[in-house]
Amino acid sequence: MQFSFIKLLHLKVGTIFILFIYLFFDGSYDFSNQQVSKIPHPKNPKKIDSYGRDIWFLTEENELLHWYPVLESLIFKESDVLDFSIGADGTVAIIKKDNEVYIRTIHANKWERISYGNYEHKNISVYDYYTIYTIDSRNHLIKASYDLMSSTYNWNCECNKKYYQISCPLEMGDEDNFNSIWIIDSKNYICKNSFNKYIAISESPFKQIKVLNDQYIIGIDINNNLWKYRDGDWVLVKSNVKSATLNYLGEIYFIDNDNLVFRIKK
Repeated sequence: MQFSFIKLLHLKVGTIFILFIYLFFDGSYDFSNQQVSKIPHPKNPKKIDSYGRDIWFLTEENELLHWYPVLESLIFKESDVLDFSIGADGTVAIIKKDNEVYIRTIHANKWERISYGNYEHKNISVYDYYTIYTIDSRNHLIKASYDLMSSTYNWNCECNKKYYQISCPLEMGDEDNFNSIWIIDSKNYICKNSFNKYIAISESPFKQIKVLNDQYIIGIDINNNLWKYRDGDWVLVKSNVKSATLNYLGEIYFIDNDNLVFRIKK
């Protein structure tokens, strides 16, 4: 009887040890979560985006703020902002309450209007200064291309499909990245548009995505779970997430439902 009890005890201990090893190495449990220190994020953040360690917040009051590491402070940038995006070259563009698109100028505190009433923009993703995408109130995909001759943007609509959100890759220089954009479609599924061909990625609904390159994206599903998609593998990162972003360093920043800001190192 004693021998059987000892064997059973060893079996249980061994099982627990194996389970611990599995959880430790299984990417669904990332123990590198840490609250970002020295960043006085606003009280009611609803969106976060970053360019490296430069972090931008949009609040529930539609105020845009920039965490500037040199001064270690939050700087108010603009009010009445509906959405914003940071491109692979650091370009920042916003959509204001008038549903027009504005781009940050060489003067850090000034914004230049670059759209003129052709579309009612509501969601934006910047590839770089020369290429900007939006989704309008009719859920059409709009592309803005900078014209060097006129120093203005040409706006074109892909009006035969409906979309919910769009994300441009952060890595530049790769032809596949330049020619691909990632989309949440009208049914909230993730797909990739590569050379005008649509490739399905998810089979469950998502409400937000951010793309580093064709091999690495993050997304928040409709149940507020943050997922990492890397080399074809989906990994659960965190539950109860409001907004998340991915920078060119491969680091993930996210806002949880308690309005706390965290960073997950690559």
